[in-house]
Amino acid sequence: MFPDTTATCHVLDNGLTVILNADSSAPVISTQAWVETGSIHEGDFMGAGISHLLEHMVFKGTKSFTGEELSQTVQAAGGQWNAYTSFDRTVYYIDGPADSAKTFLQAVLEMVFMPSFPEFEFEKEKDVIRREIDMGLDDPDSRASRLLFSTALASDGRAEPVIGHLELFNKVTYEDMCAYHAARYTTSNTFLTISGDFEEEAMLATLKELTKDIPRSFTKHATVQSEPRQLGQRTRRDTFAIPVSKLALSWQVPTLDHPDAPALDLLSTILGGGRSSRLYQRLREKRNLCLHIASWSWITAMGPGLFSVSAEVPTEKRDELQAAIREEITNLLNDSLDEELTKAKRMALSSQFKTLTSASGRASDLGSNWHEARNLNFTKDYLTAVDKVTQADLRRVCETYLLENTTLTVTSLDPEDKVAKTVTNKKAQSTREITSHTLSNGLTLHLCPDNRLPTVSLQGAMLAGMTSETPATAGISTFLANMLSKGTTSCSGEEIATALESLGASLKAGAGNNTASIGASCLKPDLETVLEIMGDTLANPAFHQSNIDFERQTQLAALQEENEDPASLAFRTLRSTIFEGQGYGINPLGTEESLAGIDRLGLTAHHALYYTASNTNLCIFGDIDPDTTVALAEKHLSQLKTGEKQSPAEQPLGKPLEIHRTLDKQQAVLAIGYPGADIASPDIHALDLIHAWCADMAGPLFTRIREDLGLAYYCSATQFHGHTTGLFAFYLGTSPEQLELAKHELTNTIHEIAEKGIPAKTLDSVKNSWLAKQALANQSNAAMARLCAVDTTLGFSPTHHRETAEKIKAITVEDTLKAAQAYFAKQQPTVVTVTP
Repeated sequence: MFPDTTATCHVLDNGLTVILNADSSAPVISTQAWVETGSIHEGDFMGAGISHLLEHMVFKGTKSFTGEELSQTVQAAGGQWNAYTSFDRTVYYIDGPADSAKTFLQAVLEMVFMPSFPEFEFEKEKDVIRREIDMGLDDPDSRASRLLFSTALASDGRAEPVIGHLELFNKVTYEDMCAYHAARYTTSNTFLTISGDFEEEAMLATLKELTKDIPRSFTKHATVQSEPRQLGQRTRRDTFAIPVSKLALSWQVPTLDHPDAPALDLLSTILGGGRSSRLYQRLREKRNLCLHIASWSWITAMGPGLFSVSAEVPTEKRDELQAAIREEITNLLNDSLDEELTKAKRMALSSQFKTLTSASGRASDLGSNWHEARNLNFTKDYLTAVDKVTQADLRRVCETYLLENTTLTVTSLDPEDKVAKTVTNKKAQSTREITSHTLSNGLTLHLCPDNRLPTVSLQGAMLAGMTSETPATAGISTFLANMLSKGTTSCSGEEIATALESLGASLKAGAGNNTASIGASCLKPDLETVLEIMGDTLANPAFHQSNIDFERQTQLAALQEENEDPASLAFRTLRSTIFEGQGYGINPLGTEESLAGIDRLGLTAHHALYYTASNTNLCIFGDIDPDTTVALAEKHLSQLKTGEKQSPAEQPLGKPLEIHRTLDKQQAVLAIGYPGADIASPDIHALDLIHAWCADMAGPLFTRIREDLGLAYYCSATQFHGHTTGLFAFYLGTSPEQLELAKHELTNTIHEIAEKGIPAKTLDSVKNSWLAKQALANQSNAAMARLCAVDTTLGFSPTHHRETAEKIKAITVEDTLKAAQAYFAKQQPTVVTVTP
């Protein structure tokens, strides 16, 4: 039903792509230049709004026109012109009489490729944009939108406002802008769409004449960060001078090329597309829960997209409305959707037909098709897919995406006075706000003020650890972490130690299963000094040969000492077997062979790949002023190179085996291990309780095997959660002659746990014990900052650690049984024994 486009695509001699759509139905024309650059392409200027600044400055004059002449020429020719900048494009357009086509094209081509950039206009235009930034900060809809995008796309360039943050915008220089233009406004990165009353051959001749002085140019590569898979519900609330709350529920959804995209678009129409939609009629008109409500899907070529429901709601009804929205979504699974589906398809078709009624609409549609899909017929192809969507498809995508809590983001912008009345001082203190900021180099900063003591804790995490190593580089993460404080290109290790200790401050780096880390603590007045030292150690480690040689000896000694410990040998063997000697199966200390191969070149390469701004989250908790701290971090941490956010490697799993090792010691050690849960698994909280129970002196292992039978010196459990899998292991130490009986009893105990989970009479006490231990362990700012740093680096929200206690409280006996059966009954274990 939707027509094939009659547009044609051409490539000029200089590489510029031109899309022509001749239509003589009206004597008008639309000329558009699409530059495929936007705020997500700004690299080192991320968050500074340099793309938007550039959009403003090209109107200030070109090769042939001053700014005033340009405006007068377009106006005299009857042109209506403007431009916009978004996340991934900057578009310039002039619409007007068809006989002015050459004038419009000359203007738009010179604006894009031959701007004069009068320097005297630069600061004046920056002042204009500063006012625009202030206007955005004063606009509640803009603030609500920023809150949603910065939460739902926290690690993504789209989390930052297109117009930029004022403090970063202020740093952009005239030279920065000119260099950015040269890098991004190229013939390979730009295309024209022209629709209206013209002859194709004559238009191509005109374009050839107008572009003869525009040379072929290629785009400088820009690293674009996309949001990783969301691993848990994210919730953020903020306040503003508004009368009612602005609530949004958003779920991550796939990209435009995914087969579910058409169904998701139709589902958003059915839910909240207009006044006859389900949410509007049922929740606004019938239940009076909100003043306005709508749903929308934002699905683009770059993922993830968002499926959102937004509403204006009296604050006292906000939570009730949120629950009602979730209920209506659930109802979709059982309701007949025939009539609503037909209506939604008709609305989609009608909307697209309206686009084609004007030259500007046709040019925009073609530009969008080319930009998103490099397919001029994409609109028709997409509508064809929309027409094939069935009720079953709607229910499937609803169940797949909208009933999935781990991809849900909830934000609300609430009235200041009403929130103040409902929050006590004690509650405000116990849930201190965490704010997130992105530095100009891409480093993510999370700040939490706490003025109870004049101290500050800094905790940084990089996505690295064991998954960044190979058997040949085993131990390099630990090695590098220990080298950071041994000296930089400007400061010796002794000078670093003296500077810190003279302040009573500390700095320590390390490496674990999933992350590398750096932590520091200091008194409030010394924060800038410590930040300067931290920035220097992170960005500029010297890796002096003498320090490398000494660290190699130190780590080798630790490895040799570990080799003499039967428990260490058992666990190294267990992990190596379960993970096939890769990733989590690598010894963090390395091997004698791998340590011998670590050199300055290898350390430098590992550092350059993983110790980058885009791969780092830094949490600063304590007696801080957020604005001052952001400025200090920008000053001292911006030297860290932007780099790229790393992706953890898939972890292999080996076949379960029974392995026996010998070591000339008195004791025997038994370890029984299973592949465990990944960090996104819904089972992790049940497993945490099983682990706490089995590791406790009142738990089934200790009471049965050590206390009742006297078969072991120690008996416990251990676990960790990884990127795609984890480990859960039981272990004991015993005398060689009791090993078989101890193994029999431990195996029976594991089987009993797999059959029953945690008994009902025991579960509450296990929860209380777990909660108490966590409260004691995490009462300091350092501990909370460490949790926040690791969580955000792994893809969780900054407040994820605050949600764990409630999730633990919600675990049932059935949850523990389900988890125990999944990991201990349905999987075969790897068993390792070490005997004299």
